[in-house]
Amino acid sequence: MKIALAHDSFTQFGGAERVIEAFHEMYPEAPVFTLAINRRLKEKYKSWDIRTSWLQVFYNFIPKLQYFLPLIPLAVSSLDFSGYDLVLSSSSSFIKNVKLPKNCIHINYCHTPTRFLWSDEKYVNQEVPKVLRWLVRPMLSLMKKWDYNGAQRVNQFIANSQEVQGRIQRYYQRTSTVVYPFVDTEFWKPIKQKSDYFLIVGRLQAHKKNDLIVEIFSALGGSASGGNDSKFNLHVVGTGRQEEYLKFIAEPNIKFLGQLDDYQLREEYSGAKAVIYPQIEDFGLVPLEAAACNTPTLAYCQGGALETIIPGITGEFFESYDKEKIQQIILNWKPEKYRTEALQLQVEKFGKEKFKEKIKTETQLCASV
Repeated sequence: MKIALAHDSFTQFGGAERVIEAFHEMYPEAPVFTLAINRRLKEKYKSWDIRTSWLQVFYNFIPKLQYFLPLIPLAVSSLDFSGYDLVLSSSSSFIKNVKLPKNCIHINYCHTPTRFLWSDEKYVNQEVPKVLRWLVRPMLSLMKKWDYNGAQRVNQFIANSQEVQGRIQRYYQRTSTVVYPFVDTEFWKPIKQKSDYFLIVGRLQAHKKNDLIVEIFSALGGSASGGNDSKFNLHVVGTGRQEEYLKFIAEPNIKFLGQLDDYQLREEYSGAKAVIYPQIEDFGLVPLEAAACNTPTLAYCQGGALETIIPGITGEFFESYDKEKIQQIILNWKPEKYRTEALQLQVEKFGKEKFKEKIKTETQLCASV
């Protein structure tokens, strides 16, 4: 079979990009179709056959793909898959809506149905400039219909979690199988002794609820023995629109590290007493990376984290955003409770080779129907 790969865009590097990299390892000769690629990622993927849409021309001048939302349906439709028998796509937004030749099979690995159309109404306010919102908002209902119709053309959905499987059924009325993303267990491993800090990892956006955690640690740092000498230190890894506000409200016991590479992040995971994960995510990759580095996670008990954290074994959950209750859990945190053997056993369930085997099985099953 002649296979092509597809990915929404290469505008940042995260879990979705790790998935498309695994697909490319499975099918190294397959071209990768995408809306656009950021200049800083071109070198990383220079050996790949990446085929961008005409939207790349605009993106080169204004590297903010969200600014071009009204053009995205046209750009997606312009991608030419002539001559291919199967397309394996990785999507959290629009690439699943590609139009394929007759008899071409489309398998979509869905990280989530397009978030700002279906489950995150605040996205437009967070991501789209005020001057463009008047244009984008009237289009949302049309884009929602376009996204739904595109989902009906997919031959097989693979969800990255049970949480996302439920959303696919709810929003698209489509069934799906679940294949969890993977953790690179050869890379993510403990490399240093535990230190005296807790850790936040991820984009610093309002919906991630990091402000709540910063407020809690600011209060703990202010009431304890003086800022950085406090045992309630917090390290914050990541950047985003809320970064300046978080820095403004933070006490000296909170350290902002910005965007780290994986080697630096591995050190942060390894030294942390716990990762704190207050957001609702599609999956729970950060808790698994942390567990691989022998670090438990304290998370909000919704979303994909429910599928990757075992309470009392690899971490704990808090049931509401009640600051006093979360603070009490932090005050009583005992890292020694979480045994290395249990943390590693959980991570092994999400190995990369297991992921590839399951994807290949799903691909073969769908192609044989």
